[in-house]
Amino acid sequence: MQVDRPIIIAIVFFAILILVMFLVMPEFNNFKQLQIDLGGKIAERDAKHDYYATIEKIYSDLYERQEDLVKIDDALPSESSLGKVIYFIQESARESALMLKDLSVSQTSGGANSSVKDISLTTNVAGSFSSLENFLKALEKSSRIIEITNISFGAVEQGAVQNFSLQIKTFSY
Repeated sequence: MQVDRPIIIAIVFFAILILVMFLVMPEFNNFKQLQIDLGGKIAERDAKHDYYATIEKIYSDLYERQEDLVKIDDALPSESSLGKVIYFIQESARESALMLKDLSVSQTSGGANSSVKDISLTTNVAGSFSSLENFLKALEKSSRIIEITNISFGAVEQGAVQNFSLQIKTFSY
């Protein structure tokens, strides 16, 4: 019995087509899905790598600017150390040849959305205008943020001694 050659070719071709559809195509689709998943994992890894590289860069920048951060902490301290502020005012007045007569302190919150606290000081000093100028320069050169909100001049006492009333504001967290 002799089989016709075109029929055998058609049967083999049909068998190959069935094998491709049921054996190769599912594996090919699985391969495509794995490639898509791999691309997503690579993108996720690259995003994490970029994130950690950014954090490392920020950390190194902060480490290099550690002195600046210390200055900022001095300018706006995290605790409201009234003792240090009062001591600084007293020493600056003494070094400027001013006599500190009175010092009163009040502390308020900066606002509903702000964690910054205002520390207001009212002080009365006696001395010359040049002493007052030196005192103001000392406050200005301080690393802490200090604002002079009001200066009042009082009556002249003995000789060139003048009474001054200063309202000073400083801040803390």
